[in-house]
Amino acid sequence: RRGSTEIVRDLKLRQVQALGDVVLVNDPLKESEDLLNDRLLISDLDKFPEYYLQNFHWQTDGWLSSKSARSYEYTTEALFSGSQDAMQRQGLVSISEFVALNKGIKDEEELSLLEVACGTGRQHTFIKDNWPKMRTTASDLSPFYLQVAEDNMNYFADFTRSVTGREVAPTQFVQAKAEELPFDDETFDIVVCTYLFHELPFPVRKQVAAELYRVVAPGGIAIITDSFQKGDIPDRNHIAKRFPANYHEPYYMSYFENTDLVKIFQEEGFKMRRHQCAHLSKVLTFEKLDPSMPRIEPYKMWAIV
Repeated sequence: RRGSTEIVRDLKLRQVQALGDVVLVNDPLKESEDLLNDRLLISDLDKFPEYYLQNFHWQTDGWLSSKSARSYEYTTEALFSGSQDAMQRQGLVSISEFVALNKGIKDEEELSLLEVACGTGRQHTFIKDNWPKMRTTASDLSPFYLQVAEDNMNYFADFTRSVTGREVAPTQFVQAKAEELPFDDETFDIVVCTYLFHELPFPVRKQVAAELYRVVAPGGIAIITDSFQKGDIPDRNHIAKRFPANYHEPYYMSYFENTDLVKIFQEEGFKMRRHQCAHLSKVLTFEKLDPSMPRIEPYKMWAIV
């Protein structure tokens, strides 16, 4: 847990500056272009759980600075040699099938989607590129990543409008813990969560699964895209074992070796519909059954692949 004490100390320095208008001459996070923005966004440290207040991916600010948010896509794409986007997009398959299965029941603009832990919003632009009329919400705990996500979405919407003439329905951005979502029960038809569960301690993984079940409407789906786990691709297990040491992933090994995601979601009431491996990632799709609705025959196409 190297970095936990340091990052809390540095964030408290920012709080002092923000609340007391005090100038700290030796601020270890001094960056003139980001400092004012970071002071304003960090607000109250009490809203961040302890597990969150540490370094991730060897970024000294963890998830909590503008610098971290701006560098994230570059570092992760470099890490995966340009394959991260392709792995993330595998989750779009289940969205597409769900939209097709509901054709004639709900139009695109009537469907609602929540992306939990949206990060910089890159996956969300892929979603809106395919379903621009869909009502979508993107949440993340980091105000810095959420700010970048909104900037990316605005750029994408403007670019799409200028090049194709298509209008992209606006996305609502909400700062929130994945384990304490500020939404009513059974609000969303689709919930998407990408690369979050390996960043969480085990007890929090169960809390997040429970929250996703709560906010998904009956008949809706949850799509979880994350790292592959032990046994998914046996000849690549050695890669995963090096990952936490090389890239500072403090909770990764408990995720890789000791967490049965399917069991966790099924215990909440979900039914698994798809298990798909994609290079070094996996996509799990779960349905929240609606007892009042007859089963739709095309669901037989959902499979483990």
